[in-house]
Amino acid sequence: MRNTKSNRIGIAGTLFFHIGLIAVLFFLGFHTPLPLPEEEGILINFGNSNQGKGLNDPAPAKAKSQNSPKSKTVVPASSTKAKSEPIESSPKEKIITQETEDAPALLSTKEIAKKKAVKEKARKVKEEQDRIHKIEKEKQYQLELKKQHQAELEKKRIAEIERKRKEEAERKAKIDNINNKAKNIFGKGNSSNKSQGKTYSSGNQGATSGSNSSNNYIGSGMGNNGYSYDLKGRNSLSIPKPKYSLQESGKVVVEITVDKNGKVVNARPGMPGTTTGNSILFDAARKAALKAVFNSDSNAPAYQKGTITYHFQLD
Repeated sequence: MRNTKSNRIGIAGTLFFHIGLIAVLFFLGFHTPLPLPEEEGILINFGNSNQGKGLNDPAPAKAKSQNSPKSKTVVPASSTKAKSEPIESSPKEKIITQETEDAPALLSTKEIAKKKAVKEKARKVKEEQDRIHKIEKEKQYQLELKKQHQAELEKKRIAEIERKRKEEAERKAKIDNINNKAKNIFGKGNSSNKSQGKTYSSGNQGATSGSNSSNNYIGSGMGNNGYSYDLKGRNSLSIPKPKYSLQESGKVVVEITVDKNGKVVNARPGMPGTTTGNSILFDAARKAALKAVFNSDSNAPAYQKGTITYHFQLD
């Protein structure tokens, strides 16, 4: 019990002692006096030059009286020599050097105008060069267009010549065909007779679609088959007869289109020379014509046109 009380008293005394010590240091040792004292420099000797020698101050120079005669001052040789010789700078002195370049000199008004004129001239020269280049480019473009136009005209001219040549060839072929038919009408014999047939009047009895080797002078002119065809340079292999049950007579001319293999690829009835307008006979003739077959010919046109003539008779 006594030890505990003594310990408390000791701890309390220690705390009070330290608190008091801190308070004394705070008010006395940590306080800065204001205002702050001025800084003191280094006291330097009085003089009027950066250089000198000796321990005693020199006496002040005496003022010269106005009435006293002018006396010549003898300058020691050493002093003259010292004045003539350049004073060497102390090694401690800092040598000042210029590290920046001088500012460029400003151009005069004439120089500015001259420079501006040179730039303006260069600009005009460049504009003129660009203009000439543009004109040359446009000329070249127009020349290309003209060449293309001439090429198209030449192509059209050649196509027109080819078209006229084909038309002339077709026209000549038709004339030759007509001439051949006309020769067949009047025969090919060497007889001097001007008439042939079994009637009393003069003339060449028969039909334009018949044959000069036949002795029959009446009928349809198509022989026993009842048809004839016209396809230049080609021979028929099979031409079926039309199938019909109508009691009507007449002639139907069918325009046919035949390929190189001899197959009929198209048939159109009712061509010039047809003597009937019956649609049933037209349809029968068209179907029969589509079944016709001719000889193949590699030299023939891709699609050759011709005709098949059907003569329908009453039973």
